[in-house]
Amino acid sequence: MIDENKRIQSVERALLLLEALAAEGGEARLTDLAERVGPNKSTLHGLLNTLAAMGYVTRRGTRYGLGLRIREIAQPLADQDLELKERFAPALEGLAKRCGETCYLAVPCGSREYLYVDAIEGAGSLRFGSPRGLREGLTTSAIGKVFLAFNPDLLRSLRRADKVGAALETELKEIVEVGYALDLEQAEPGLNCLAIPLRRHGRVEAALGVAGSSKILDEPTLNRLARQVFKEMFDIIKL
Repeated sequence: MIDENKRIQSVERALLLLEALAAEGGEARLTDLAERVGPNKSTLHGLLNTLAAMGYVTRRGTRYGLGLRIREIAQPLADQDLELKERFAPALEGLAKRCGETCYLAVPCGSREYLYVDAIEGAGSLRFGSPRGLREGLTTSAIGKVFLAFNPDLLRSLRRADKVGAALETELKEIVEVGYALDLEQAEPGLNCLAIPLRRHGRVEAALGVAGSSKILDEPTLNRLARQVFKEMFDIIKL
């Protein structure tokens, strides 16, 4: 279980620096990084110097960039990402074909967020570009609640951080009972979502999601869609 109360600030800030560099296109000035991560330029300079000495950051004049050592440690994750997308591609494609709306494949990312790893854009009014790198909160969406409902360690971590209220506890129990999660305009007005857990060897490894207009994807439609997915794609989503 991850203990949210034992985070080390210097490590957190160093990783935020790497994320900020990536968000800036792979290269940025110290001033730009300070705006994203924090105003203490002296501390940031020390962290960047340490990361540069280890090869995770490069420096060219007044600009810092991502170092090649990141590629070395990230390669196993890239391989896992590709394998996961290939494994669940039939489920993603099948759902998108059935409902005609934008569908997503997502995985947990830390103890508070999840990460989109793939998506198929539907013909509906909801438009969504490349999902890679986009993160959302676990407690505020159907996909996030699926991960919380079926991952006891993850749920305990957020409980210890006082991030799980009574209403959410009740909702998570209902998700476990029915096997999937709905978001009926909770995250965004006019938008409804469905999320279905994807298992491998009994463990929820990813989630399949669909989002669309609440006028088209109303509650009965989403419940019916979930039942159809469980029936038609059981062998894919219950590996």
